[in-house]
Amino acid sequence: MALTPDDIIGTWYLVDTYRDDPDGTRIQHQGPNPTGIIMYTADGHMSAITRWGTREFPGTSDATDADKARMFDTYLNYAGRWSLNGNIVTHHIAHALNENFVGDDRTREIEHQGDRMVLKGKGGDGASTATIVWERPKPS
Repeated sequence: MALTPDDIIGTWYLVDTYRDDPDGTRIQHQGPNPTGIIMYTADGHMSAITRWGTREFPGTSDATDADKARMFDTYLNYAGRWSLNGNIVTHHIAHALNENFVGDDRTREIEHQGDRMVLKGKGGDGASTATIVWERPKPS
């Protein structure tokens, strides 16, 4: 069944992210307990932010170059526009922490499970499958 924009518009919180390799190995590439938010707006904009669950923070406000490199490597952020075709969402990246992402399109198949949305697509190596599990926030 084809999804409609109303199925994904809003805010979603990261539950899990992992990669399944062709040999069946599952790797939580952002470690246990990653955190993040993805937002889709009705006018076609989106923003995604994730942070590794194992991310270490510097002990003081004066981060060293090594601290900064580690923090860069354990944080993902991009934004742009989004489009939906059936159950396929495409993120058209216009802004990113890593400038190499700008201009890229990230295409993900959506498995919609009510208050959960599972995004699946090719991993960065082209052979594995990346899975990102998002959940709508619970009313407070």
